[in-house]
Amino acid sequence: MLEAILPLHPRVVHFPIALSLAGVLFLVLGLFRRHERFTGYGQWSLLLGWLGIMAAVVTGLIDQAGAPQEPTVTAIINQHITAGIALLIASGFALYWPLRNKKLWTTRARWGYLALLVAIVLLVLMEGWLGGKLVYDYGVGVK
Repeated sequence: MLEAILPLHPRVVHFPIALSLAGVLFLVLGLFRRHERFTGYGQWSLLLGWLGIMAAVVTGLIDQAGAPQEPTVTAIINQHITAGIALLIASGFALYWPLRNKKLWTTRARWGYLALLVAIVLLVLMEGWLGGKLVYDYGVGVK
């Protein structure tokens, strides 16, 4: 029965991607328009995206056992894992930073926060590209 739902990783990655990107968009709008509503939407989206990233990391590590044991595939999987962990850390830091600095939205520190949000977008794009390379070039996770 478990084989019917394997691999799990491709089934759980879409929501974290969408929620993380939506969270960044709302947070950027909140930064520049100074609307607390956008900031709230962004923080909630980013939190849900972060929880989804954790699920994606766990299912990815589980599904890794079924990947072909070729050096090229292993190298790309390792890059994918590294970028996934970096995304998890960056998203967690983006959630923590406003809690630590209540005046983030009105000080020059918002530019550092904006750079962190840009890094999150770049990590999501890198993750998607590496995941697509694994699926479409090497057939990882495809029955």
